[in-house]
Amino acid sequence: MFTFFTIVFGLIWAVASFILLFKVWDSIGPAVLSISKSHVVQMAAMAIVWLVIFGIPAWLWMKIFG
Repeated sequence: MFTFFTIVFGLIWAVASFILLFKVWDSIGPAVLSISKSHVVQMAAMAIVWLVIFGIPAWLWMKIFG
């Protein structure tokens, strides 16, 4: 049962964090674009934002329940 809940909540959180990524990126994206025109830097910034939104809660979930 725990595996089922982990998979269901993980999928819900993955979709929610993906949507939240673009909501957050709408506000900080222009700042990143003004700092650097390099696509590599922009992709790295977006990956870092996504890791903060998705990775930290997923890591905490596994620490608490895994």
